Amino acid sequence: MTGLAARVRGLAAGPIGRAAALARPASVLIVPVLDAEPVVAAWLGQDRVDFDGVPLHVTVMYPFLPARSIGAAEAESVAELARAIEPFPFVLARLGGFPGVIYLAPEPAASFVTITEQIQRRWPSCQPYRGAYESVIPHVTVAFAQQPPADPAELAEHLPIKTMAAELWLLRQTARGWRTSRRFPLGRR
Repeated sequence: MTGLAARVRGLAAGPIGRAAALARPASVLIVPVLDAEPVVAAWLGQDRVDFDGVPLHVTVMYPFLPARSIGAAEAESVAELARAIEPFPFVLARLGGFPGVIYLAPEPAASFVTITEQIQRRWPSCQPYRGAYESVIPHVTVAFAQQPPADPAELAEHLPIKTMAAELWLLRQTARGWRTSRRFPLGRR
Protein backbone atom coordinates (compact mmCIF):
# COMPACT_ATOMS: atom_id res chain seq x y z
CA MET A 1 0.00 0.00 0.00
CA THR A 2 1.17 3.53 -0.62
CA GLY A 3 1.35 6.72 1.43
CA LEU A 4 -2.39 7.16 0.82
CA ALA A 5 -2.98 3.71 2.22
CA ALA A 6 -0.79 4.59 5.20
CA ARG A 7 -2.98 7.63 5.89
CA VAL A 8 -6.12 5.52 5.45
CA ARG A 9 -4.61 2.91 7.76
CA GLY A 10 -3.94 5.59 10.36
CA LEU A 11 -7.51 6.87 10.17
CA ALA A 12 -8.90 3.34 10.31
CA ALA A 13 -7.04 2.73 13.55
CA GLY A 14 -9.06 5.39 15.39
CA PRO A 15 -12.67 5.23 16.58
CA ILE A 16 -13.99 7.19 13.58
CA GLY A 17 -12.17 4.89 11.15
CA ARG A 18 -13.50 1.79 12.89
CA ALA A 19 -17.03 3.17 12.68
CA ALA A 20 -16.54 3.93 8.97
CA ALA A 21 -15.26 0.39 8.41
CA LEU A 22 -18.46 -0.95 9.92
CA ALA A 23 -20.65 1.39 7.88
CA ARG A 24 -18.90 1.03 4.51
CA PRO A 25 -16.23 -1.68 4.67
CA ALA A 26 -13.82 -1.81 1.75
CA SER A 27 -12.10 -4.72 0.07
CA VAL A 28 -8.71 -5.18 -1.57
CA LEU A 29 -7.15 -7.67 -3.99
CA ILE A 30 -3.53 -8.60 -3.28
CA VAL A 31 -0.85 -11.01 -4.41
CA PRO A 32 0.63 -12.35 -1.14
CA VAL A 33 4.43 -12.41 -0.82
CA LEU A 34 4.86 -14.79 2.09
CA ASP A 35 8.36 -15.95 1.08
CA ALA A 36 9.72 -12.55 2.17
CA GLU A 37 8.09 -12.71 5.59
CA PRO A 38 10.96 -14.38 7.54
CA VAL A 39 13.50 -11.81 6.33
CA VAL A 40 11.22 -8.81 6.83
CA ALA A 41 9.95 -10.01 10.23
CA ALA A 42 13.53 -10.47 11.45
CA TRP A 43 14.41 -6.98 10.20
CA LEU A 44 11.38 -5.55 12.01
CA GLY A 45 12.27 -7.50 15.17
CA GLN A 46 8.97 -9.39 15.08
CA ASP A 47 7.90 -13.03 14.89
CA ARG A 48 5.77 -12.34 11.83
CA VAL A 49 4.65 -9.49 9.61
CA ASP A 50 1.08 -8.30 10.04
CA PHE A 51 -0.11 -4.88 8.96
CA ASP A 52 -3.55 -4.73 10.57
CA GLY A 53 -4.38 -8.24 9.35
CA VAL A 54 -2.64 -7.91 5.98
CA PRO A 55 0.42 -10.06 5.20
CA LEU A 56 3.28 -8.91 2.98
CA HIS A 57 1.84 -8.42 -0.49
CA VAL A 58 1.66 -6.52 -3.74
CA THR A 59 -1.64 -4.65 -3.96
CA VAL A 60 -3.30 -5.17 -7.32
CA MET A 61 -6.50 -3.23 -6.52
CA TYR A 62 -7.27 -0.98 -3.60
CA PRO A 63 -10.02 -0.22 -3.08
CA PHE A 64 -11.73 -3.09 -4.84
CA LEU A 65 -15.51 -3.40 -4.49
CA PRO A 66 -17.43 -2.43 -1.36
CA ALA A 67 -17.11 -5.49 0.86
CA ARG A 68 -20.85 -5.87 1.31
CA SER A 69 -21.42 -5.99 -2.45
CA ILE A 70 -19.20 -9.04 -2.98
CA GLY A 71 -21.41 -12.06 -3.35
CA ALA A 72 -21.05 -15.40 -5.10
CA ALA A 73 -21.18 -13.88 -8.61
CA GLU A 74 -18.42 -11.35 -7.86
CA ALA A 75 -16.26 -14.01 -6.17
CA GLU A 76 -16.68 -16.27 -9.22
CA SER A 77 -15.63 -13.37 -11.48
CA VAL A 78 -12.46 -12.92 -9.40
CA ALA A 79 -11.84 -16.69 -9.57
CA GLU A 80 -12.28 -16.59 -13.35
CA LEU A 81 -9.84 -13.67 -13.63
CA ALA A 82 -7.31 -15.52 -11.45
CA ARG A 83 -7.59 -18.69 -13.54
CA ALA A 84 -6.72 -16.65 -16.64
CA ILE A 85 -3.44 -15.43 -15.08
CA GLU A 86 -0.60 -17.92 -15.14
CA PRO A 87 1.56 -18.06 -12.00
CA PHE A 88 4.80 -16.16 -12.54
CA PRO A 89 8.16 -15.83 -10.81
CA PHE A 90 9.40 -12.48 -9.58
CA VAL A 91 12.22 -11.11 -7.48
CA LEU A 92 12.24 -8.54 -4.70
CA ALA A 93 15.42 -6.93 -5.86
CA ARG A 94 15.73 -3.53 -4.20
CA LEU A 95 14.40 -1.18 -1.56
CA GLY A 96 12.39 1.89 -2.46
CA GLY A 97 10.24 4.43 -0.71
CA PHE A 98 7.30 6.79 -0.80
CA PRO A 99 6.76 9.46 1.86
CA GLY A 100 6.20 7.50 5.06
CA VAL A 101 6.61 4.09 3.39
CA ILE A 102 9.57 1.76 2.82
CA TYR A 103 9.02 -0.99 0.28
CA LEU A 104 10.62 -3.83 -1.65
CA ALA A 105 10.32 -3.49 -5.42
CA PRO A 106 9.14 -6.56 -7.34
CA GLU A 107 10.76 -7.25 -10.71
CA PRO A 108 9.34 -7.56 -13.24
CA ALA A 109 6.75 -5.04 -12.09
CA ALA A 110 4.85 -5.17 -15.38
CA SER A 111 3.11 -8.44 -14.49
CA PHE A 112 1.45 -6.77 -11.49
CA VAL A 113 0.46 -3.72 -13.54
CA THR A 114 -1.15 -6.09 -16.06
CA ILE A 115 -3.23 -7.71 -13.30
CA THR A 116 -4.39 -4.26 -12.14
CA GLU A 117 -5.34 -3.36 -15.72
CA GLN A 118 -7.30 -6.61 -16.08
CA ILE A 119 -9.21 -5.83 -12.88
CA GLN A 120 -9.99 -2.34 -14.16
CA ARG A 121 -11.29 -3.71 -17.47
CA ARG A 122 -13.58 -6.14 -15.67
CA TRP A 123 -14.69 -3.64 -12.99
CA PRO A 124 -14.40 -0.15 -14.56
CA SER A 125 -15.51 1.55 -11.33
CA CYS A 126 -12.31 0.33 -9.61
CA GLN A 127 -9.45 2.82 -9.75
CA PRO A 128 -6.17 2.07 -7.95
CA TYR A 129 -6.00 4.21 -4.81
CA ARG A 130 -9.16 5.99 -6.01
CA GLY A 131 -7.21 7.51 -8.90
CA ALA A 132 -4.92 9.51 -6.61
CA TYR A 133 -1.79 8.61 -8.62
CA GLU A 134 -1.01 8.83 -12.33
CA SER A 135 0.58 5.40 -12.47
CA VAL A 136 0.66 2.19 -10.48
CA ILE A 137 3.97 1.35 -8.83
CA PRO A 138 3.89 -2.26 -7.64
CA HIS A 139 5.56 -2.62 -4.27
CA VAL A 140 5.69 -4.67 -1.06
CA THR A 141 5.40 -2.33 1.91
CA VAL A 142 7.74 -3.34 4.73
CA ALA A 143 7.45 -0.32 7.05
CA PHE A 144 5.26 2.73 7.64
CA ALA A 145 7.32 5.55 9.09
CA GLN A 146 9.52 8.49 8.31
CA GLN A 147 12.18 6.74 10.39
CA PRO A 148 12.51 3.03 9.58
CA PRO A 149 12.33 0.63 12.52
CA ALA A 150 15.81 -0.69 11.63
CA ASP A 151 18.64 0.12 9.24
CA PRO A 152 17.37 -0.47 5.67
CA ALA A 153 20.87 -1.60 4.68
CA GLU A 154 20.39 -4.64 6.94
CA LEU A 155 17.28 -5.61 4.97
CA ALA A 156 18.98 -4.90 1.65
CA GLU A 157 21.70 -7.43 2.54
CA HIS A 158 19.09 -10.19 2.18
CA LEU A 159 18.05 -9.21 -1.34
CA PRO A 160 17.21 -10.47 -3.84
CA ILE A 161 14.34 -12.63 -2.60
CA LYS A 162 13.06 -14.94 -5.32
CA THR A 163 9.42 -15.92 -5.12
CA MET A 164 6.31 -16.77 -7.13
CA ALA A 165 2.96 -15.09 -7.68
CA ALA A 166 0.55 -18.01 -7.27
CA GLU A 167 -2.65 -16.56 -5.77
CA LEU A 168 -4.90 -13.53 -5.54
CA TRP A 169 -6.35 -12.89 -2.09
CA LEU A 170 -9.52 -10.94 -1.41
CA LEU A 171 -9.43 -9.15 1.93
CA ARG A 172 -12.32 -7.34 3.60
CA GLN A 173 -12.08 -4.45 6.01
CA THR A 174 -13.61 -5.05 9.42
CA ALA A 175 -13.78 -3.06 12.63
CA ARG A 176 -10.80 -5.16 13.84
CA GLY A 177 -8.64 -4.73 10.74
CA TRP A 178 -8.43 -6.59 7.46
CA ARG A 179 -9.44 -10.23 7.13
CA THR A 180 -8.76 -12.66 4.29
CA SER A 181 -12.07 -13.52 2.72
CA ARG A 182 -11.06 -15.77 -0.19
CA ARG A 183 -7.93 -17.10 -1.89
CA PHE A 184 -7.95 -17.60 -5.65
CA PRO A 185 -5.21 -19.73 -7.26
CA LEU A 186 -3.64 -18.32 -10.41
CA GLY A 187 -3.77 -20.45 -13.55
CA ARG A 188 -5.88 -23.41 -14.48
CA ARG A 189 -4.98 -25.82 -11.66
